[in-house]
Amino acid sequence: MKRYFERLRRTAWSYRQPLTHVPTATRATVSDLFVWRVSSDWETFFELIDMPGLFASAEGTAAKVMLVFFDANGQFILEKMVKIQPNRRNTLAISKIVGSGHGESGTFSVFHSHTPPSVYAFGSHLAERGYVSYRYRNAPLRAYVHGNLDAVARMPDQSLQLLGGRSFLGREYNLQHLLVSNSAYELGIVNPSTRAQRIECRGLYADGKLCTSQSVDLAPKGCHLFKVTPEYAQQRIVIRSRLVMARPLVFRIQNQKMDVFHG
Repeated sequence: MKRYFERLRRTAWSYRQPLTHVPTATRATVSDLFVWRVSSDWETFFELIDMPGLFASAEGTAAKVMLVFFDANGQFILEKMVKIQPNRRNTLAISKIVGSGHGESGTFSVFHSHTPPSVYAFGSHLAERGYVSYRYRNAPLRAYVHGNLDAVARMPDQSLQLLGGRSFLGREYNLQHLLVSNSAYELGIVNPSTRAQRIECRGLYADGKLCTSQSVDLAPKGCHLFKVTPEYAQQRIVIRSRLVMARPLVFRIQNQKMDVFHG
């Protein structure tokens, strides 16, 4: 009987609630929803490599990649085709591509032009979850972070399919980082699901009592940055939503130095 109730409990949290969905088209290409930042303090870059060339030789053939940009509300801004030479890495200045007229943050995806036969032969998809880097206040070094999950698919007809899973029940994601009291934080959340999501960012003391609470209604493909400045040591963050995994992108600023990582 105990096993039965445990199985029932797990079903309530897992049935038809995957972390990410599989694209409905065989040769669709997949990307994360990366966060871009553009302001007098922030610049964004992306490390682009020829991923199809890792699976099949394409010597002398330029690979094509489509970049698609959205604003913080998930509204389409622009798309840009980029050509890269086989087996090379290009650093793209994302801030210059998106420009300064669309707010200070948003999301973008990177779709390679095709899936190599050796990949789709196994029912797999080429997914771009590479590295974004950020520069804060013209620092000589940039901070890097990799993609989070399969978020968006570009179909053969060029339409987009959101892949992020959402839950029937409310969920909590516990940030895997205790806040440092002499730092300022900005926690970036994206919505890779097909529906708007209510996201709550709760700050808790070491004893579990609530100290701060912020919330936002986040549109599909959109992003939001929760700003948190802890007053005490050992504070922690809990993200409440119906996303299967509301794992934030953490920007930490301490003594004018910046770091970025997944929480």
